[in-house]
Amino acid sequence: MALWNRRPFNSAGPNPFGGGLNQNDEGRLAADSVKCPSCGSNIVYEPELSAMMCRNCGNIYSPETLEPRGSLGITKEHDYMGDSDMSEDDKKRHEIVCNSCGAALIADENTMSTMCPFCGSPALITKRMSREFKPDYIVPFKIDKDQAKKNMMAWLATKKYTPIGFKSKSKLTNMTALYVPFWLLDCVVHSDMSGTGKVGRGNTKTIYEVNANMVYHVKGVPFDASVKIANRLMEAIEPFDYKDMVKFESKYLQGFYADKYEQLPSDMTERITRRISKFSRDESDIAFKKYDQFEKRFDKGFTWISDASMKYCLLPVWFMTVEFEGDQYQFAVNGQTGEASGQVPNTSAIDNLYWAVKLATGPLKWFPIAIAGIIFYFIWMITNQSYADGFLAGLLTVLIVIELILVTAIVGIGALAAVAKIVSSRMRKAANEINDYDEDPGLDAYLDSTKHTDFNVEEKFLRHVVLITDDRGNIIGERSIEV
Repeated sequence: MALWNRRPFNSAGPNPFGGGLNQNDEGRLAADSVKCPSCGSNIVYEPELSAMMCRNCGNIYSPETLEPRGSLGITKEHDYMGDSDMSEDDKKRHEIVCNSCGAALIADENTMSTMCPFCGSPALITKRMSREFKPDYIVPFKIDKDQAKKNMMAWLATKKYTPIGFKSKSKLTNMTALYVPFWLLDCVVHSDMSGTGKVGRGNTKTIYEVNANMVYHVKGVPFDASVKIANRLMEAIEPFDYKDMVKFESKYLQGFYADKYEQLPSDMTERITRRISKFSRDESDIAFKKYDQFEKRFDKGFTWISDASMKYCLLPVWFMTVEFEGDQYQFAVNGQTGEASGQVPNTSAIDNLYWAVKLATGPLKWFPIAIAGIIFYFIWMITNQSYADGFLAGLLTVLIVIELILVTAIVGIGALAAVAKIVSSRMRKAANEINDYDEDPGLDAYLDSTKHTDFNVEEKFLRHVVLITDDRGNIIGERSIEV
């Protein structure tokens, strides 16, 4: 459901960005080496956030006043060089490190592994933990392995154009219950969109300049912090239900593996803004459908966040890596909701057909045409002879028959190849879309319904126009008219 169909709106309110940061301000701040009011480290301007950010503590500040605008920092996790400050629970745990891909999993003293869930290698080493492991929150597993296997098999059954034997080689017995580290983002999103809207049927249209401003709140948008797992895979199995989220306790890790975070929120600013901007664009597109035509002005579209805060949380995932014909494919099942996703390979027959048709409609199509031209030349030479004996007359007849067959074949094959080219291209595109990761669910599940949403669209009349067309009805220009 669209954002504005779910909330009341209020177009009034101050501009949360103010006058922005000009080049002189940015240069002055950089030259003066502005320090973080919280920890004293240098702060830098982050274009994705439209704010100053400290990469040490993660705090975000207004670029003009240095007033706090939230934090992408962490509240409990600390990177210790040794284990002197570790809790007793952490001292009982160990790390399982893969010598092949470098993955490191956390497990309790009674949980061992014989295979790396990320690359399938058995080259595992068990060692003592090197730092404290203490997330803020955790969402416990609800889906057991049998149910996860059923969900994954049902999902795989929907995938078409896969190689023969791939599904049978996807050994679901290798699925691993893994707590994946996530940063959960709470923030206010500000989005400005601009464009030109056209209303009217036929050749007469009215043109408007359209400016839209949207302010909304999101809560708990998840961003996985593991570099070994595809981000799109984790987004595809969303959403998680945070009603089951509890304060982290050691008992939830018993019998399970947990991955450690490898990225801080400050390393994800571009990824965070990209996902939020996509949702803002999709939501504004619904409002712009009132126009018969709408052209966005991407140079004026802008999205930024404020009042940001992060929580470090472990989310439950049944995870599996399948190796097939030299490539690895990752699959996952949401350990709470059962949502399954992954990426499967296309059968080579589709690519072979695509390239064969492309070759046949490319340079190779000139080969039969060249032969037909040569035969036509010989026919012309024989018919221009002053006399023709029985051999030449018979040869002429044979050549004419061959030429007719060849020309008919060229025309028929050409038409068939044109159709095959369209069909093979569509099959290849469909296979890439169907067998790729599922689309993320957007941010609808993370909208904070307890906070107010503002959506304001300003429409400015520009002109009335009449479209000018040629004799074939093609638009070749437009002419402004007076009302």
